[in-house]
Amino acid sequence: MPPGVHQATLEEVQERFGHGSEQREALSQSLDWLVPLCKQAGIAKILLNGSFVTDRIEPNDADCILLQGPEYRRYHIAVAELRKGLPFLDIKIVDEGEYNFYAESFFAMIAISYRKVLWR
Repeated sequence: MPPGVHQATLEEVQERFGHGSEQREALSQSLDWLVPLCKQAGIAKILLNGSFVTDRIEPNDADCILLQGPEYRRYHIAVAELRKGLPFLDIKIVDEGEYNFYAESFFAMIAISYRKVLWR
């Protein structure tokens, strides 16, 4: 992918990157588990990076930067699950300043929209 933040729904990400190898399919399944937890936790945005969003046949992982939204539930069980982790996902929950740092410092990232709203 060219440098920059690319907006996409989870379905678009999975269509583009979620097939072609068992590893890609496993990563895609982990994203299926991630999104509902994010909704429950009050996560406003997800930045996705790592070898998953490249053309590597067997990506290592997906880096997930999760932005705490105004409804973030710090002590919710979903936050505990996110902090515990999901297979093949490197998850980091951040505030807006850190989120902007990641969005501006890394390239070939995808902003996932699970509310059908395209984010940056």
